[in-house]
Amino acid sequence: MSSVTDQIRDYPLVEDQALDVDPIYRELQQQGPIKVQLPFGEPCWLATRYHDVRTVYGDQRFGKELGLDHDIPRVRQITASDPSLLANMDPPRHTRMRKLTSAAFARPRIRAMSGWIEGLVDELLDEMEACGRPADFCSLVAWRLPNLVVTGILGAPRADVPIFRGWIDRMLATNSTIEERIEAHGNMRGYILELVAARRRRATDSVLSDLVAARDAEDRFTEDELVMLCLSLFLGGFETTVAQLGSSVYVLMAQRSLWQELLDDPELMAAALEELWRWIPSTRYGMPLVRWATEDVELSRGVVIPAGQPILPERAVANRDESVFANGWELDFHRREPQPHLSLGFGAHHCVGASLAHLEVKITLEKMLARFPRLELAIPANQVKWSKSSFMRSVDALPLTW
Repeated sequence: MSSVTDQIRDYPLVEDQALDVDPIYRELQQQGPIKVQLPFGEPCWLATRYHDVRTVYGDQRFGKELGLDHDIPRVRQITASDPSLLANMDPPRHTRMRKLTSAAFARPRIRAMSGWIEGLVDELLDEMEACGRPADFCSLVAWRLPNLVVTGILGAPRADVPIFRGWIDRMLATNSTIEERIEAHGNMRGYILELVAARRRRATDSVLSDLVAARDAEDRFTEDELVMLCLSLFLGGFETTVAQLGSSVYVLMAQRSLWQELLDDPELMAAALEELWRWIPSTRYGMPLVRWATEDVELSRGVVIPAGQPILPERAVANRDESVFANGWELDFHRREPQPHLSLGFGAHHCVGASLAHLEVKITLEKMLARFPRLELAIPANQVKWSKSSFMRSVDALPLTW
């Protein structure tokens, strides 16, 4: 086993550009974990190899709660760790809360939502077509669909959907002040409490009604846990799907031969979706959630992560590890025996809403292929603007024509 290195590199190594993953990471993956210093917080380890990142996500020797007493490594000055959010919990508390949400987001229940989501997509695409060419896919579809879906499954009135976007933007944007984040958090918390009270007065066929029943009839968690669980669903189910929708359409338009492949062979869709999730770097460098080693853990190349030290898993880089994915830096809808990607986490912290996000992207792409087979970018790909405030690799605007 190797000793802890004294060399610390500034991180991010390079600035992110669109969906590029810099070639420097190809070389970095040969080294195993290295020590880095983010703009704020204490030094941490950086994992870029697939099996290392999967271990950090899936091994219970790495956790989140230990970091509550540390100066968290981060790319922005504002600390973002809320111990009451599901993503920041460790077992056994995480296990108990996760079981509650897993039932609400079980695949049979998600599949039953297909007709409703198809109707939403049809409605949004109708509006996009009515706007005429060029039409901005992001503002007309990508931003609106996940918001409608998440608020819908929690039983929020549709008229309130725009309000949520403003609150979530302020909570997650990298350029928000701490005051703006606190205000948005308080507004969302207050609104969720009102929704909970409404579901107590009158139950509906919604995830929120199920959670309220579990709270009241079965006493399976506290009122505060109920509110924070709903907040986790709002945050986790919105911006990730927004970014994936925009990036997926961008990739299919920028590499239009891939769009043609799906037109020629609709049976490729399942494989294409997994490959798009794998290849697209969903977050900006340094943005995945940091974990802390609860004991000494040996990773690749004999590198030991000492107990009490943080490690940052760069899943976008891990998803291109060519020791796992042959020609992993290439986008290929015809991969044989594809390995599971890490874009939605792994193990106990695999995204609880993964099936829902998959379904939203799948239905949107299938309907766009059917309705707009001649779809293309209205501007050159290198002129597409990307968000500077989101922690995601998120398209700001995507003008399309057909």
